[in-house]
Amino acid sequence: MSASAPRRRSRASAGLPPITADKIIDAAVELTAQHGLDGWTIRQIATKLDVWPGVVAHHVGDRDAVVMAVTDRVIARIQVPDADVPWRDWFSMLMLEGRAVLRQFPGVARRLVLVGPNVPSALPTIDRGIKVLQRAGFGEHATVIYRYLLNSAFMLVAVEDDRDSYFPSARADMGRAMAAFVADTTRPGLAAAGAQAVARSDDPDDLAAEDLAFFKLTVERSLDGAQALLNG
Repeated sequence: MSASAPRRRSRASAGLPPITADKIIDAAVELTAQHGLDGWTIRQIATKLDVWPGVVAHHVGDRDAVVMAVTDRVIARIQVPDADVPWRDWFSMLMLEGRAVLRQFPGVARRLVLVGPNVPSALPTIDRGIKVLQRAGFGEHATVIYRYLLNSAFMLVAVEDDRDSYFPSARADMGRAMAAFVADTTRPGLAAAGAQAVARSDDPDDLAAEDLAFFKLTVERSLDGAQALLNG
């Protein structure tokens, strides 16, 4: 540092509270809610907290370490059903609650599907979920069924996140493309898709309700698939 460069005052001398790992992760969680898990940098966290980027590394680690900490915090927000809930209800409740939480933090669902829930707060959920399946009679298939159900649900959440973040006009573009076939009597499948596109509302609340209904449909059909294995 040159002799003329201004010295940065310590937080204590400036009357500011000390920086902790928890405060850094809090800031990263807020930025994730605003911009998505891939939408912030260590420098942005440092700016938000009025510290040097090196302070973040000192207390938490590199960006991947911060991402892991954010993922851990987000998963901890998902309420886990009691162990005595019947298996279908248990997973339906978990997946619907998981979607409600994960949609508030874009990008976390995609990380869960691609990397896995390799954070401490996920371990009790994994343990309880597999035990619920074992008790239901899935036996040696319990672990793979757990992965199948959660991946099916949370991949759909990841798609919703990506559509909002990277392809905000995709739904409208697809709707216009399908609507062009509404009167095509030679292709009744496309005509049916066109009729649905024409009838679809552009109101954000209606679209959100449609997304939730489709998610519930996916959850129920995934559970039906698991049930078929159990029955077989």
